[in-house]
Amino acid sequence: MSDKPRKVFISIDMEGITGIVDWAQVGRDPHEYEVGRKLMVGDLNAAIEGALEAGAEEVVVSDAHGRMRNLQPEEVHEAAYLIRGSPKPGSMMEGIGEGFDAALYVGYHSMKGTENGILCHTISGRAVDAIYINGRETGEFGLNSALAGWYGVPSVFVSGDAAVAAEARSFVPNIKAAIVKWAVGRYAAKCLHPKKARALIKKTVTEALADAGNIKPYRVEEPVEVKIRYATSTMADVVSILPYIERVDGRTVKAVFSSYPEALRGLRATIYLAGAAENR
Repeated sequence: MSDKPRKVFISIDMEGITGIVDWAQVGRDPHEYEVGRKLMVGDLNAAIEGALEAGAEEVVVSDAHGRMRNLQPEEVHEAAYLIRGSPKPGSMMEGIGEGFDAALYVGYHSMKGTENGILCHTISGRAVDAIYINGRETGEFGLNSALAGWYGVPSVFVSGDAAVAAEARSFVPNIKAAIVKWAVGRYAAKCLHPKKARALIKKTVTEALADAGNIKPYRVEEPVEVKIRYATSTMADVVSILPYIERVDGRTVKAVFSSYPEALRGLRATIYLAGAAENR
């Protein structure tokens, strides 16, 4: 990598954004969602400003929550490219690839079942109970940072609650984290004021990018075994129709893939299918 991180990728989710503690704020209630969107773009722009201060010349942002059109384009810092809409082939990491100097994760949350993790879940709270990559339970940060790592891109920054910071450090020990809230349950937290949170995000991003050369990309050994435990046996019934899937038990399936990007695409495909299984 060059002395300065010239090309930076940002994946931004919503549950880990400053001040957000309830599903209503991330899409279930129209009024609350609009407030959540304002908080989301505030955290994002702080991260972009931090990247620019560190010397970034290109910033690519992937809107990574829900249907992935949460960010209002005119409110996003004009220095960044915005990738929005769904489905996207790369999902939360659409746009990542060789040539990026660092990956940042804004507004992320911990995996399903995490104690004191605000709105914790893994990809789909309705469909997925747990995901294991080569035997290790893995949430969205681990899944996505491994894709960045496959392209040789280090994951250097995460923002969200204290739980996701701890989870991210279990995959990337020296990642820099901006903790903007401390959960006291799944739907309650002590939160920084948005102005203080944004100042912290900007400062920590700048520091993280200055240290990016000392952070190794997180990589998953290939071939990759993916094991998924679904919420219901019906979901596993339907997913097991896919020729690459092996049934493990009533709610669990697994598959082996030759490369990590292939594994992530295969995983996503099963989740889309499982989500439709209970709606027939």
